[in-house]
Amino acid sequence: MAPHAGGGVMSLYDWTARAVCADDPDLWQPADTSGPWKADAEEAKEICRDRCPVRTQCLAHALRIEAGRPGSARHGIAGGHGPRERAQLDPTRTAAPAAA
Repeated sequence: MAPHAGGGVMSLYDWTARAVCADDPDLWQPADTSGPWKADAEEAKEICRDRCPVRTQCLAHALRIEAGRPGSARHGIAGGHGPRERAQLDPTRTAAPAAA
């Protein structure tokens, strides 16, 4: 917890209340980002990238809590990116060893 500019205490997650997805969380949690859900996933990513004032905090949070996980173990749209995109951005993941 940190001091808040308005007096009081600011939580680590205060930014979530300002997230565009706070109004319609289902759009950011499609069952998949391909097939029949691809259009919803793309719409959510576009809205997130173009209109969300806390996209940077959201992406940083997602990368922190998903650290080391493969794309298949990540879900939803966060920070304007789908699960596999976030896996590629994850600095804690290492490339698969080259085949011998």
